[in-house]
Amino acid sequence: MDAVLSGKVVLVTGGAGAIGFEICAQALEAGATVVVNSRKQDRCEAAVARLLQRVPGAQALAMAADTTDYAACVQLVADIEARAGRLDGVVHCAVSAPHGVTGKFEQTDPAQYPALMVQSICNLMNICHAALPALKRAGGGSIVAFSSDAGKVAAPNQTMIGSTRAAAMMFIRSLALEASAHNVRCNCVSPTFVKDTPVYDYIMDQDPAFGRAARATSRAKLGLPTPGELAALTLFLCGPGSAHMTGQVISVNGGLNAA
Repeated sequence: MDAVLSGKVVLVTGGAGAIGFEICAQALEAGATVVVNSRKQDRCEAAVARLLQRVPGAQALAMAADTTDYAACVQLVADIEARAGRLDGVVHCAVSAPHGVTGKFEQTDPAQYPALMVQSICNLMNICHAALPALKRAGGGSIVAFSSDAGKVAAPNQTMIGSTRAAAMMFIRSLALEASAHNVRCNCVSPTFVKDTPVYDYIMDQDPAFGRAARATSRAKLGLPTPGELAALTLFLCGPGSAHMTGQVISVNGGLNAA
């Protein structure tokens, strides 16, 4: 890959996960300094060790922080600027959901609704709020959030997940209009199922009642995406080739829908 991100510093939340790790690797290959973020420092350090095996001599920093904690996000950004000198890109892959919020709405657990909001949208708001001043100080940059097509296309058993993913999409679109005044672009990558990930493997093995992943695999005539393919799109959105793109929610689903 060409060094299109040479001299740039990119933070990847959830960087120790399957998709986040691949984004980190491709960002390093593109010349960036990468900050690998996860909740646990040991996971960050293990991911960095693997990354340096793949891209020897690259600049990768392990920095743990819980993005559901706003103060932790502020400290994370301050630490990045102190160690790397700047922040040019934020890729938010730390998207999760508690148990008890999938399936039919009547069967979901209202006690888990606050946790769902925190894990699905509040953590995105936290890291964006904390990072925007640093991106402005760097002269501009890019925010790329991850969501899901559940936020675009209504479907049974997705009431809670879909509503929170839709909230993340609208947040990014609205923020894009504000941040463009400071040369900060905000976009969203929206997959459905992603092959070669632990989540996909788990659903295929453990969720025969819904059969969602199997049906999606069959219906996606172009094939479901892999972490590497999502990473390539993400790095494009962080780089100069997408300089005029902001406020976009880009579905990557192999042809499951055209929403």
